[in-house]
Amino acid sequence: MVSNAKLPAEFSAPTDMCRNSSPERHYAKHPPSGLARRRVRFPDRYTGPGRAAMLAAVISLGLLSGTQALAREWHFDVSVDRLPIGSHDLVLNENGDARSVKSDMRFGMLGMNAYQQHEEETWQGNCLARLESRTEEKGNVTTVAGRLEAGAFVIDGPRGQEKLPACVMSFAYWNLRVLKQTHLVNVQTGAWTPVKVQDLGKEPYTLRGSSVEASHFRLDTERSRIEVWYSPAGEWIGLRSTTRDGHVLSYQLK
Repeated sequence: MVSNAKLPAEFSAPTDMCRNSSPERHYAKHPPSGLARRRVRFPDRYTGPGRAAMLAAVISLGLLSGTQALAREWHFDVSVDRLPIGSHDLVLNENGDARSVKSDMRFGMLGMNAYQQHEEETWQGNCLARLESRTEEKGNVTTVAGRLEAGAFVIDGPRGQEKLPACVMSFAYWNLRVLKQTHLVNVQTGAWTPVKVQDLGKEPYTLRGSSVEASHFRLDTERSRIEVWYSPAGEWIGLRSTTRDGHVLSYQLK
């Protein structure tokens, strides 16, 4: 047990230190059983018109439709300067171009939660359609809300109301398209944050005790340097962020 440990004074969650990104297709601890792999069997008594009616009912429920709802999950252990401080859990649901994300961060020391954030996002394709976040840091609560409105993405947060372009992205490392952006939304502050992205090539990365060849990228903001790793399948598998005064935040998949 670490005694007298404190979080860095300027430490905040990986929004522009992270947040708002497995060699196998990462469905966390559950294999992709999914509706897409489910076979529908009919009892022998369903024949003729009755069988056709049953089939139509099943299709109307989406069990045989072409667009299936898929869920992916990421569960990370988080450390600062190699000291365990908490976790970040993220669940992504996809149904065609519609996506919804729920993110929960809980960071602290010695059983005390110095930082908590709950955030929800709705996406249409690769564009944010809605976001809501609530962050509690050392007793101070910050909320941010964003929505598409009249051809712009409107954000209400600590900085007041801001209008951004209609298609924006947060620090959503699960989506490789963040690596093509020049600005990303910080979901804790609502800030439209400039980023510079650099491809650092491929390198060995230890994932759950095994080495995989990962793609390594770096995102630079005014506050920090953020490094992210992706599996050969393009799945987000790791993160490391270094603040201006040298503290290192690390993510490791459970």
